[in-house]
Amino acid sequence: MSEPELITEGNLSVQAARYAPYFLSVINNRLSWGASQVYLQLFDIGLNEWRILSALRNEPGIQALRVGEMVAMNKSVVSRSTRRLEEMGHVVAKLDRTKRLLWLSRSGAELHDKIFSIALQRETALLDGFDAAELDTLFAMLERMRANLAKVDAVDRGMTGRELLPE
Repeated sequence: MSEPELITEGNLSVQAARYAPYFLSVINNRLSWGASQVYLQLFDIGLNEWRILSALRNEPGIQALRVGEMVAMNKSVVSRSTRRLEEMGHVVAKLDRTKRLLWLSRSGAELHDKIFSIALQRETALLDGFDAAELDTLFAMLERMRANLAKVDAVDRGMTGRELLPE
């Protein structure tokens, strides 16, 4: 049996220093992992539950589908995380005709406010050294990238022939 040929030529793939998805992924992974560890240790909830608390603090009385849209989270993850928050007494679901609407309880709002303070401290550390004009530029660029996700989705659809958005 012959040995497989080893490919020894390098530098033929993504160059991280000029590949935006690399930076976005590394930053997101570090922030998400760190936040999840802090929130789990201090409050016994993870990042998914925090995102739901945040969505409900911004738009009380919404459906789980809207929560998923707000935080770009899969339906099953929203459902599982919401159920956990309900079991903990932080979220209350009320039936309004045929809609199941979600609200924060008093303990949910208090928990949100504690975590929100930590989230802002972490953001401040992340953005240290940026002046106001740089922050305006950064957020404008991030918003433009977010808007361009529809174009990325179109590229994906063109290659696969189907929609690949989170359910």
